[in-house]
Amino acid sequence: MQVQKAALRLLKLSPSVRVVTVCDRNGKVVYSAHSRRVRNLLSKKESMSSLRLATQAWKVRKSFARKLGQCKYVVAEYGRVKRITMPAGKNHLFYITTSTAYDHNKVIRTARSFR
Repeated sequence: MQVQKAALRLLKLSPSVRVVTVCDRNGKVVYSAHSRRVRNLLSKKESMSSLRLATQAWKVRKSFARKLGQCKYVVAEYGRVKRITMPAGKNHLFYITTSTAYDHNKVIRTARSFR
């Protein structure tokens, strides 16, 4: 998978897609892009903290996979944004934010096509 190409394709889905970040399973950012139409709601430090927490939670979910099955994606909806975390190949994660009104299933279907 070409990380930059996949991220940019997700970002172009809709003006409602705010930020697309690809990171490794330890939270190290491989590529990140955000829509020019939006301003970041979190500082860089807060964004990195949120990303680290999401990757740690993903590791916990993975520990239950033998009994529950592989986690396919996680959607967290806040008052101002939705955050989608899901696999991006075997060694990476997508960390995507959208507006709350946007149908996150469109992002999930598109992201799954990159596998």
